[in-house]
Amino acid sequence: MTELLSAYGHSWVDSSGAPEPGSFMAESAARRLGFAIRNEGVAGTLSTETALLTTPPRSAVFLLMTGLNDARLFGRSEHAQRDYAEALRVIFGAFRTANPHAVVIALEQPHLIEYSLRAPYDRGSQESIDDYNAILRETAEGWPSVVVSAICGWCAETMLDEDAVHPNRRGHAHLADVVVNRYGAHRLF
Repeated sequence: MTELLSAYGHSWVDSSGAPEPGSFMAESAARRLGFAIRNEGVAGTLSTETALLTTPPRSAVFLLMTGLNDARLFGRSEHAQRDYAEALRVIFGAFRTANPHAVVIALEQPHLIEYSLRAPYDRGSQESIDDYNAILRETAEGWPSVVVSAICGWCAETMLDEDAVHPNRRGHAHLADVVVNRYGAHRLF
């Protein structure tokens, strides 16, 4: 029986912007790593909503990408950032309960080009994304099975769809590469 990669998070996980089935990052990464996919991404979700939805099956790998909608809706609100950190702890705990030996790959959120196009999700900025990524790294330090990955090589100008919010085919392919490479690097240690 093929082991499972379970993916959780916002629209980038659920396949928004992917031009055809099988090209979105979670499915592509799972296929390349030899895992079956269970995609629990939900477009438009905040991290607190992802935490409520997270009742994972036993999986060899968990993939998480959350925080973009929080940053876009709340900007640099300290209250929202505390809620984000707590949501991450709940999610990581659910993953550990499902399989204490699973690898958890938590993707940082790369920058967008423009944040003011879609009210009420128009309060984000490069700085707010950086804040949320720092919270992700800090929170993950307390969870040995969680590996955080920055999205090195991301180019918002060429990897975002025309809506300037979701990854296009090239963006999904790049994100899948990051997941595959991070998993491979983690397995070496």
